[in-house]
Amino acid sequence: MPFSYNLKAMSRAGRTMFWFGFWVLACGISLMFFPGMMLRVARVTVSNDVILRIQGMVLIFLAIYYFVAGRHPEFRPLYQVTVYTRASALPVTAVMVLLLRANPLIILFTVGALGALWTALALRADRADNADRAARAAARAPDRKA
Repeated sequence: MPFSYNLKAMSRAGRTMFWFGFWVLACGISLMFFPGMMLRVARVTVSNDVILRIQGMVLIFLAIYYFVAGRHPEFRPLYQVTVYTRASALPVTAVMVLLLRANPLIILFTVGALGALWTALALRADRADNADRAARAAARAPDRKA
């Protein structure tokens, strides 16, 4: 089944990616179906909301990628790069607020930065678990020097 999942079988970092997918999905659905509400919350005016709906669709697609990637530990390089890209949301948004006089309320949309921290900590824990497993396996392996 292509969309089945087992949270217990996922790595810690994989679970963070999977759950972050729900945040991205919620943002995408909000932009695609309720762009006016999102614009009012951010106090942004746009003459044409079609582009926002298209961006919402892109976010929905991106959420699906997160759901799939979270289920596969071999996507670890993706997990790692998202730590940096999601963490950049906060400083980039702060610059927009300071230099472009954007509404400070948009900083609330940088939840991804907290998700990045969660993923970084999970990657570290997964790495420690893998090192422990490797050490235990090496200790159980028969001595091959003989």
